[in-house]
Amino acid sequence: MKIIKQSYKITRFNPEMDVYDICDGYCTCYHSKMPPTFESQCEFIRKHREHESPLEHSRLSVKFFINRGISHELVRHRLASFSQESIRWCNDSKDRFGNELTFTDDETIKEFFKSNDLLETIEQKYIDMLAAGFKAEQARAILPNNLKTTLLVTANFREWRHIFAERCTKRAHYQMREVMIPLFHEVNSVLPCVFDDLEEYIAYD
Repeated sequence: MKIIKQSYKITRFNPEMDVYDICDGYCTCYHSKMPPTFESQCEFIRKHREHESPLEHSRLSVKFFINRGISHELVRHRLASFSQESIRWCNDSKDRFGNELTFTDDETIKEFFKSNDLLETIEQKYIDMLAAGFKAEQARAILPNNLKTTLLVTANFREWRHIFAERCTKRAHYQMREVMIPLFHEVNSVLPCVFDDLEEYIAYD
């Protein structure tokens, strides 16, 4: 059994190209000239970003390594594209998966897991079911929400703004904030002209 901390990796983020394309959208709407530099284009976006449709001329792809419970929330964002690791077809008892299950760490219930050996029991029962001839799509029925999954999410900046506004607040699940707040800070540090007005939504406790 393996326990990991939730994380993410940005797999596609091209600020200069996206900023140019977003500005092209604004310039098309307003019959304006394209600002000549990246910095002036960023300021142009900041000035007009309440008009959100040009922000759709962009793309950010992020690969999340999270628990399945959190993944179920993320895939509800209808205007994004998703590719997710399958527990129907992937057999974690095979050599290429290390013959073990991977779960995500959760400090709030860690002592419960330790004292009850719950995850070890689930892992063994899962492996026993597969050894007994059950298919992975059957054995997955006993797996918990904190099983690790890999989820690739691609969306334009307008949709990422919506995701951050929903998933960084106090109402968001604490494990969602664990990955979403650092991601927000990373992309905001590169493109504050697109994202810095969302700071008010960030919940740190």
